[in-house]
Amino acid sequence: MMKHKRKGYSFNYLLGLGITALVLLIVLIGFFYTPYDPNKMNAALKNSPPSLTHLLGTDNFGRDILSRVMKGAGTTYTIAVAIISIGASLGTILGAFTGYFGGWLDEILMRVNDVLISFPSILLALVFVSLFGPGSYNIIFALGIIFVPSFARVVRSEFIVLKERDFIRNAKLMGANSFRIMFVHILPNTKRVLIPSLLIGFNNAVLAEAGLSYLGLGVQPPQASLGRMLSEAQSYLLDSPWYAIAPGVMIVLTVLGFSLISGGIENEYE
Repeated sequence: MMKHKRKGYSFNYLLGLGITALVLLIVLIGFFYTPYDPNKMNAALKNSPPSLTHLLGTDNFGRDILSRVMKGAGTTYTIAVAIISIGASLGTILGAFTGYFGGWLDEILMRVNDVLISFPSILLALVFVSLFGPGSYNIIFALGIIFVPSFARVVRSEFIVLKERDFIRNAKLMGANSFRIMFVHILPNTKRVLIPSLLIGFNNAVLAEAGLSYLGLGVQPPQASLGRMLSEAQSYLLDSPWYAIAPGVMIVLTVLGFSLISGGIENEYE
C-alpha cells in the first residue's frame, strides 16, 4: 500500500482541534442536559439580557437561549452528519466505479455530475424542498443527493491517478479482484483528499441547513436549530442582539474549527 510523507501538525490545525472539541462538547452535553427546557416559555422573561440566571439571555418567548443553542446545535449537526453520510457514501461509490472502470459509465455519470454542479446547491435544495415540503427529513434527502457530485468528482480523480501506480499493478499480478483493489488498496489511499472533503462538506451542510431553516423550509418550530434561531432573531437585532449573536457565533466557530482542521490535514500530506 502506498505511503504518504507526513509533515508535523501546524498551529492552525491544533487551534482548529481545540475549537472543534469545545463546540462538540457543548453539543454532546446538549443531548443529555440543558439548563432549562429549550421549549419552555416564560412571558415574564421575554428578551431578557444575559444574566447569572440565563447566561445568554432569553428570546422573545422567554425561552433560555443557551439551552436552545445547545439543543439547536445538536439538531443542526445531526442533520449535517446525515447529509454528509448520504452524499459521501453514494459519491464515493460512484467516484470509485467511474474512476476505476471508466468507459461509458464514466461519461454518463460525469455529465450528470456536470449538470448538477452547474446549478447553485442552495437553488437545487430549494427546488427539492418545494416539491417535497419543508422538514428535517426532506432537507436531509435533498441536500444529501446534492452533495453526491462533489464527493464523486474528488474520489474519481484520485482513483484515475492511483489505479496506474505500481502497488496496484502488483496487486493485479497477485490475483486481487477489482473490488478488492478498489476498496482495499485504492480507497484507503484517497484519505488525503477525502478527509478534508468530508470536513469541508460538513461545514457546507451546516451552512446549507442553517440557510434553509432560516428561510423557514427546514427545521420547524418549536424545534430549535441554529438557522431557525437566526430567523426568529432577525426582528430583534437592535433590541435584543444577544438573541442572534449566540447561534451566529456557534455557526462561525463550527466553520472555523473544521476549516482549520481541514487545512492542517491537507498541509500534512503536501
